Amino acid sequence: MLVERIMTSPVETLHVNDTIHDAMNMMSRLSIRHIPIVGDDGNLAGIISDKDVNLALPSIASSDAELSLDLEVNKIMRQQVTTCHPLDFVEEIAKDFYHFAIGAIPVMRGKKIVGIVTQKDMLNTFLELTGIKEPGSIIEIKIKDRMGVIFEIGKVFKDLNIKIVSISIYPDADKKNHKIIVLRIDAMNPLIAIEKLKESGFKVLDPSEMS
Repeated sequence: MLVERIMTSPVETLHVNDTIHDAMNMMSRLSIRHIPIVGDDGNLAGIISDKDVNLALPSIASSDAELSLDLEVNKIMRQQVTTCHPLDFVEEIAKDFYHFAIGAIPVMRGKKIVGIVTQKDMLNTFLELTGIKEPGSIIEIKIKDRMGVIFEIGKVFKDLNIKIVSISIYPDADKKNHKIIVLRIDAMNPLIAIEKLKESGFKVLDPSEMS
């Protein structure tokens, strides 16, 4: 899946000379947690988060509270920004979210910002890819990693006239060269499919075996 499919575009930005008060108002008004910051040329100069804003604010009892709200965002923004391109793959930028523990990635075309991807966007994408938003059942199968196994599993469901909504494949941590296949199927009762899979020689896992 390409980034351009899940990014928010157009993206709201602030200028480097806008204030923390401007940032707080924008975050509150739009219910967002990250704002890219641009310079006079419209190019990306940095990014701020609600955490950056909160850290910059003194105690409410402090006499410097109003002065802090007037502080320009260029004083608190992070200038080293992880970015991506609209034609990058979502699976690739997921690594950046994980390794760098960041909450948002601006999407750039050249030097211009054309969108933003947040952790919430990534979660929604995960839910979409796994089919969790659709009604149905989940079946987990332990298989030896070999050619043609997905075709064989698919044939079982084709013969039963049951649609597979999504397929996820994970390494089996307990056994080398084995995988765990997680199927979400368009059926509220998976028992018939489970029996057919077992008859075809597949090992179907129950929750107790996954603990």
